Amino acid sequence: MAIQIKDIGTLQTKYTNRASNAVSDYKAGVMSPRASQSNSAIAAAGNWQSAVSSGNALARFKAGLAAAGDQGWQAGASGKGANHYADGVRGGASKWATNTQPYLAILSGLNLPAKGIRGSDANIQRVSAVAAALHTAKMSKTGGK
Repeated sequence: MAIQIKDIGTLQTKYTNRASNAVSDYKAGVMSPRASQSNSAIAAAGNWQSAVSSGNALARFKAGLAAAGDQGWQAGASGKGANHYADGVRGGASKWATNTQPYLAILSGLNLPAKGIRGSDANIQRVSAVAAALHTAKMSKTGGK
């Protein structure tokens, strides 16, 4: 006997209706996880590294990109993404300012060599000083080299 399955339109409507009604459940789950999300993610870092480094992961990643193509990315970004962009920026503005301020302080405290003519080594030295200062700050913040 064949498995009885509802038509895709009915299932799609049920899927979207249930998701729309589950916003409070989603928020409650985020606020009261069974275990610390960050601690669990840190503990799984080795597994993540192995998974993303595997040939199978690379093949799946490339296949997904090829299947979606530019049209898939553009449709999602211009539809879903564009509709939520401003809210996302507003919601993250405080975090952006907190994370950006130390770099702005570094830049404002730099004493750069004198500016030279277009294409001069003096200008490259200015760029190098900025790059070195920002790289050092980033690495000290993230614990990298």
